[in-house]
Amino acid sequence: MKKTIRHQAVNILSQISTSQAFAGELLDACLDANTLSGTPDGRLLTHLVYGVLRLQGHLDWIISKLYRGNFANMDEGIKNILRVGLYQLKFSDRLPAFAVVDEAVKSAKIISPAQSGLTNAILRNYLRQSSKISFPSWKKQPAEYIATFYSHPLWLVKTWLNVFGKEETLALCKANNEMPPLTIRINKIKTSSEELAQKLKAEGFSYTTTKFSPDGIVLTDSTQPIQKTDFFREGLLRIQDEGAQIVSYLLNHKNNENILDVCAGTGGKTTHLAIMNNDGHILAIDRHAAKLAELRKETDRLGISNIQTKQADLGITLPIELTEKFDQVLVDAPCSGTGTLRRNPEIKWRLKAADLEGYAATQKTILQNAAGAVKKGGRLIYCTCSLLPAENEDVIRQFLVNNPQFILAPIPETMNKNLIDKSGFFRTYPHLHNMDSFFGAILQRQ
Repeated sequence: MKKTIRHQAVNILSQISTSQAFAGELLDACLDANTLSGTPDGRLLTHLVYGVLRLQGHLDWIISKLYRGNFANMDEGIKNILRVGLYQLKFSDRLPAFAVVDEAVKSAKIISPAQSGLTNAILRNYLRQSSKISFPSWKKQPAEYIATFYSHPLWLVKTWLNVFGKEETLALCKANNEMPPLTIRINKIKTSSEELAQKLKAEGFSYTTTKFSPDGIVLTDSTQPIQKTDFFREGLLRIQDEGAQIVSYLLNHKNNENILDVCAGTGGKTTHLAIMNNDGHILAIDRHAAKLAELRKETDRLGISNIQTKQADLGITLPIELTEKFDQVLVDAPCSGTGTLRRNPEIKWRLKAADLEGYAATQKTILQNAAGAVKKGGRLIYCTCSLLPAENEDVIRQFLVNNPQFILAPIPETMNKNLIDKSGFFRTYPHLHNMDSFFGAILQRQ
């Protein structure tokens, strides 16, 4: 029997629940395998998967009120069938209610036939009792209210309440449930803003320019996936969030500098730095050989010639030959990813408070080892896509205590002042700037 779009959504959600896979990777594979990319069915599948992931906490609260057993012990496949069905009933009007329930029951009969009656009962009970289901009180239990109604883990909401206060935390969590903009970065080695804009228009894309990044374009509507276009294959652009684009401007580099990127990954920021610093030299390091291989493919696509790669793990040590060799060193540290929850909502349900200690320990080690690569007078740039102090300012403050030869340097004057906080750190937020959340600090070696 051919799987329906809704059943495919359930399968993807169940894979996410039981593995470390990301929704984007699984969706791309499914869309390509079933020739759904750019089709209405493909858009529906994407809508269901991301909609459920963003609102999973809200949906689970309702299901737990309708289920007489222990919701935590419910079969994960049945949970996801109920989540997809309930999401459609409450947040999407693309199918009549009876059809949503019927589809859910059919999926349950495939996954766990004995649970099909339960699936039918819970969804029908929701249709009868939806007005009677209440959430915690915003006034009396603000943390519980935000966590359930706006679908975030309670421990994370409590952390943010201590950092941001009630109203700011509410605004942040609301923004995290919105669809993020699709932002691209112009490859100025191969094209200009004007030339790329003309090509986008000719292919039926609607767009606006980014507010803060001088290299970005936001695609607001499209007739096809941008990755399928000739000008993507020709290397005229790269998909990259606006916040990630701005991080590269923290380096504010001069001509002919030697730059080290110690956690380069597949090269988002590395390739941007190479385009900005076309007459300098960049060494890209990562502990994963596969990521460096992807980076090299990307440099070929983009036409970049000033990047070299080296496999190394600065979570262990700095290769001795790199000691004090670089004018600028970028540490885009591995982190919780809490600044990217719009884009990667599965992180909300994967991350635990206990994980933060491990992330912070790794970040401190990498930053300490990377510091050894900075020339006297050079700069060390630390950034994360985290919204948690333990991974950001706490890491910087401990580093400065342990390394008096470094001082906190000011963010470049060319940076928009709205992106600099009162402590002199670079910050972006989804609810304030409509981009992923990034933290950045510049450390100058004396």
